[in-house]
Amino acid sequence: MNAKNIWFLYLMFPILTFSQNLSVQTKNPVYDYLNQLRVKNILPQYEDVVLPLTRGEISDQLQKVKNSPFTLSVVDKEKLNLFMQYFPSPRKSNNSFFCSDSFLIKQHFLSGEENFAYLYQDSLISFSIAPIVTTKNIFIKDMNYQGRSSFLITYGGAFSLEYSDWFAAYLEAWNGFQTGDRTASMTDQRVQQSFSFNQTKINYFDQTSGYVTLKKDIFKLQIGRERILWGVDRFDDSILNETPQAFDFVKFDISYKQFSYKYLHGWLIQPTTSGFIDSLRYNVKRREPKYIVTSRIGYQPFSNISFGVGQTIIYANRPLELAYLNPFLLWESAQRSLNDLDNSFLHLDSRYRPVNGFEINGTLTLDDVNFNFLKKDKWNSIGNRFAWQMGFIATAPVLFERVTLYVDYVQIRPYTFSHPNGGEELTYTNNGFPLGLDLQPNTAMTSFKVVYDFTEKFSSSFLFRHTIHGDNIYNASGGLVRNVGGDIYLSARYFDPNIALFLNGERVTTNLYDLSVRYLVSYNINILLQGQYSRYVKMKDVKEAFLASLQINYNFY
Repeated sequence: MNAKNIWFLYLMFPILTFSQNLSVQTKNPVYDYLNQLRVKNILPQYEDVVLPLTRGEISDQLQKVKNSPFTLSVVDKEKLNLFMQYFPSPRKSNNSFFCSDSFLIKQHFLSGEENFAYLYQDSLISFSIAPIVTTKNIFIKDMNYQGRSSFLITYGGAFSLEYSDWFAAYLEAWNGFQTGDRTASMTDQRVQQSFSFNQTKINYFDQTSGYVTLKKDIFKLQIGRERILWGVDRFDDSILNETPQAFDFVKFDISYKQFSYKYLHGWLIQPTTSGFIDSLRYNVKRREPKYIVTSRIGYQPFSNISFGVGQTIIYANRPLELAYLNPFLLWESAQRSLNDLDNSFLHLDSRYRPVNGFEINGTLTLDDVNFNFLKKDKWNSIGNRFAWQMGFIATAPVLFERVTLYVDYVQIRPYTFSHPNGGEELTYTNNGFPLGLDLQPNTAMTSFKVVYDFTEKFSSSFLFRHTIHGDNIYNASGGLVRNVGGDIYLSARYFDPNIALFLNGERVTTNLYDLSVRYLVSYNINILLQGQYSRYVKMKDVKEAFLASLQINYNFY
């Protein structure tokens, strides 16, 4: 058969498969599964320092598990079968609700395969439309109120376009409505960070995300807005966490054998200012620009150990700096040559698996790349600003099957992540929320989390967090009496003491207990039930609160 005949058959009978370059949401349980398999040494090369991954990357990892010489436990086999149904390789689908011959509720809503409201695909292009719907019931009770409740519903859609095996584009947009108690509604992050809900005081909140991804061989380039997680600890990502709102970015990745390089330039938000031009005209709103740029070089010399070195710059109030758009540059030296206007950080991280089923991880972040702590009698100086995290993950065969234990300790020294300029312009924040963990400087946090998988679809988790914070000291009218480095928006001033003792100031202790249960009804539908109790103690001020929520998601995690 000659080439013309082969091409004719290809056109007449195309293989209807998707490219695999769409992102998998960071809360998808497949990441927990792959992380556990790395700890068990079944997937020793799996890297999840920066999430999300693409569907193709997830599918490749699942294929490695399928072809692994190791014998999988019954639980791991059940999960593998489930997630291979969710992420098949090659990715195929013809499940389109409005284009199918019959409207089968079971097929389109309870199936373990992808389903769409509309789907078009041929040998080169695929286009899909899928609805997004979530409902959430919230109940809170504290010492001041017997009980408050609210109901949230979001509704919208997701649109994807894929071309060949190297291009993918995605758009997601939804609107939300709140009814009931507004304070209860604000326990949901989507509502808490909504400009419409908080500034205009309406009962609506909305959000959008989207991206364009180009991927070929070892290279991946992405421009968009979606949730980015960055850190070696999947339990508490310390570089970029789920705390802030999602931001716009350009991201560039290279992965080759034991080496990887990650680069991100993001557009952050500062508070809006408003001022009158004159008494006869109108006020003008302004928002000064703010950016984050971060990168990491990763190296895994052996299957059970990996290292990473990263750098981060926060800069603001001027156009883009070409030096920071260059992914192959030492930015600390560059920012000094730019007259030292910016806030710089150095990150060191590592993972080590001494035995199968047990992995240790740690991250050290140096603020302004300052090594004062190496000098004699400088450990408690105000210039010694750094944060560190250390934890471990334990699972089978160290623990029983179906059980995974996460233990984590975080320490953030006084003044860390703040900046002497004051305000928010150079702090490690986005629109009022920390970019990393939701913690203030001068804080220590210990966390324990136990996960138990009843089945491949039904899992539960129990979380305990003990947090100690040294808060700045204020008088009865709210005026600052003493700065101990406990506020990310207030750095050391020239008249503050040169000594900053860790956890000095007014001691604030918080204990958090969280019990969650998740059930994966199908590929499209999942249910999350959560109960949470917290106890806050500051001097003689004691606050207790209870929160319960039930969330039902369609095409959302």
